[in-house]
Amino acid sequence: MKKIALDLDGVVFDSENLYRVYTEIYDTDINKKNTIIDNTQRIFQKRYNWSEDEFKSFYNENAEKILTTANFMTGVEIVLNKLKDKFEFIVVTSRNDFETEIAKKKLNSIGFDNITIFNNEHHKIERLLSENVDYMIDDDDIICKNASDNDIIALYFKNNASNRIQDKNNVINVNNWGEIYKYLVLENDING
Repeated sequence: MKKIALDLDGVVFDSENLYRVYTEIYDTDINKKNTIIDNTQRIFQKRYNWSEDEFKSFYNENAEKILTTANFMTGVEIVLNKLKDKFEFIVVTSRNDFETEIAKKKLNSIGFDNITIFNNEHHKIERLLSENVDYMIDDDDIICKNASDNDIIALYFKNNASNRIQDKNNVINVNNWGEIYKYLVLENDING
């Protein structure tokens, strides 16, 4: 059985878009100005010209609320449940222990209570290699490129504000869970 590693934020949970909403509100209500320096950046820490204290304050005030209220990405529950007997799934995430506990509760609610979760994985490639992962589904272009360079097929879950990965072997640009399902089923000649 082939193994698929899942990222959480921006792939399983729609938390990245919710972070965008809350950071825009914070920038407007607290900073009273537009401090965006690069809106194409995936993580909020790279999008704004905020001080370290502003980042910490924002995170402390909003992270738990965002992570507990973020919905599942559209279609993720349908696709994961259709594929859970055809692939082995693990989670490889940069989330800390507290953030991971929130994710575990949500994953339990859709029948993934026994999924193995590796958290605090900021570079991920070592874990992907040690776990002999065949596929990585992530919204971080650098992680996808690193996976590709190590013969792991990366499904790059592209955020609307980010750029597509061009001309890179083993990187498949996807925009939704239907595209992920189609690719995995057809690539592996599986009856859906």
